[in-house]
Amino acid sequence: MDIDIEGRIRSRIEAVLLNDARNSDELKMMASGEDPLDGEPFAEERNLYQRIINSYRNAVSEVNGLLEENIGFLSAFYRIAETIKEKDDLQDICSQLVDCILQDLGAEYCSVIFRDFDDQRAKPQYLEGIREQRKFLCSHSRPALLASSEFDRIVANLVSESTDCLNIGDVYREPRFFAVDFPSVVRSLVCLPIRLGQETIGALILSHSLPHYFTTNHTRVLKILASILAHLRLLTARAEKPPESSGYPPMRPSSAGESADILSIILLNFESDDRTCNHGPDKETIGSIRAALAGMLLERESLLLYDDAELLALLPGVTAEQVSSRISRFQQEFERWKARQGDRARHLSLRLGYSTCESGEDLARTLETASLIMRQDQYPGTADPAEAHAEPGR
Repeated sequence: MDIDIEGRIRSRIEAVLLNDARNSDELKMMASGEDPLDGEPFAEERNLYQRIINSYRNAVSEVNGLLEENIGFLSAFYRIAETIKEKDDLQDICSQLVDCILQDLGAEYCSVIFRDFDDQRAKPQYLEGIREQRKFLCSHSRPALLASSEFDRIVANLVSESTDCLNIGDVYREPRFFAVDFPSVVRSLVCLPIRLGQETIGALILSHSLPHYFTTNHTRVLKILASILAHLRLLTARAEKPPESSGYPPMRPSSAGESADILSIILLNFESDDRTCNHGPDKETIGSIRAALAGMLLERESLLLYDDAELLALLPGVTAEQVSSRISRFQQEFERWKARQGDRARHLSLRLGYSTCESGEDLARTLETASLIMRQDQYPGTADPAEAHAEPGR
């Protein structure tokens, strides 16, 4: 990407030659008026040639590394295009894109946000993905990143202040982040505004546990993805239709042998937007929600109470590609349940997390990863500033 390979090699060789000429002149000055210096014939020439060869080797190695990186980026673009080309649901598209970024671009956390940064009352859309011990994605409308409202506020300010990509090499060195207690997946951070014309309609956020992880080549690729997201947002907004008032299209059950060793899970977390309320819904309310959602389950699927405050859907045979449509159904049915409750449930919102476990993978580890982006009490977003900017292992 915009690399002057020939010029770089030439400059390195010229540096070797110039340095050798200086050393030769110094030796001649030291030897003048004295006995000739003993030395092996042509030793200096052989040393010079070896240094030139080493320069070539280093340059070729660097070029090969850049080629491998660029081929990896092209492969990621191809997989993203193949994955989303037949999809028309924005959440499904964002889910696949976040999954590809985590898998192919090396990020350990990724979020796609669509919101009006000038209107705090407007309902935002969040899709977050994390890859630590396991990969887990989360869809919600609450203004919080990695379950931290403080982190979300800072990112919103960054997006509002700048129209360009921000590549922060180390969040622990940035005073603005001292009040955020980050999980281990956040050390270097990239924040890209998603813009349509002159309006910022969202943001693409990536992070990694290593400082200074994201290169200039990363940011070039991510700028293209942010532009694609803006275009897809425009297209899907034009194509959006009001939800049908009666029923859902039929769901095709998986055949007995299809995806037999795959289990998708959906974790449903319910939050109250009422600032006077310090807790979520009671067990009776969660039971009512469970009864409303249970009618959507297919044979062998279960919807269980989890940790006394959440619901856990177990979907055997449902692949990662199929789980996005199930997410949309759960969201639609939850909104229908809210409408039937009237004012009693108007403050409730749904945070949906999901992942797919294949044969031999540990479900408990998946749920541990889920807690990083699902639980508000896990990373409340405030910390002692003296502790928040400590080095890893703090």
